[in-house]
Amino acid sequence: MATAETSYLDQLKIAIRTDQVATRARVAGNWFRSLVGRAKGAFSDETPQSILTRSESLTGWKGKSMLGNMYFYSYNPKWKDKLPWYDTFPLVFPIERYPDGFLGLNFHYLHPKHRAILMDQLKVFANNKKYDETTKLRLTYNMLKGFSKIKRARPTVHRYLSGKVNSKFVLINADEWEVALFLPVERFKKATKKEVWAHSGEMF
Repeated sequence: MATAETSYLDQLKIAIRTDQVATRARVAGNWFRSLVGRAKGAFSDETPQSILTRSESLTGWKGKSMLGNMYFYSYNPKWKDKLPWYDTFPLVFPIERYPDGFLGLNFHYLHPKHRAILMDQLKVFANNKKYDETTKLRLTYNMLKGFSKIKRARPTVHRYLSGKVNSKFVLINADEWEVALFLPVERFKKATKKEVWAHSGEMF
């Protein structure tokens, strides 16, 4: 008999094939809830912070070894008073590191449909086709600029200060990338997600 998790994943695959964005978001949310709570008893309403607290895949910033992996984490921007808006719970692929932080692609700045399209485009940079815990993106900002067709990446590029990350990093393995894309856990401040997505759309 299929588990609830398997059922949600099957539903998600169907939704992805048929481009049912709303269904994808709902199914992915159900899947993640089952994943987080499967050994924790009945699931109640969660926040990004409680997900971070309860996840077993946590790590601190480890620099170069984290490049090309996908992570959730909680963030408090240094210049938030000057930013038009910002995401306090990013979903990011770090692609370059700096002494004080890293440059990353935050998929939350895109409408879910465009997240899926960008993810498909970025898979050309994967180091292997296993799509498991060994898979990561071999990607730099200069490489990204060299591919003119990957325009959807433009609004996702953001620099993050490691000192302003106020949680551990939740690692998302490659077999869960497409699921994570549709989790409705973006947390924008100073603007609605629809306003952010509309502005991002103007950039490509």
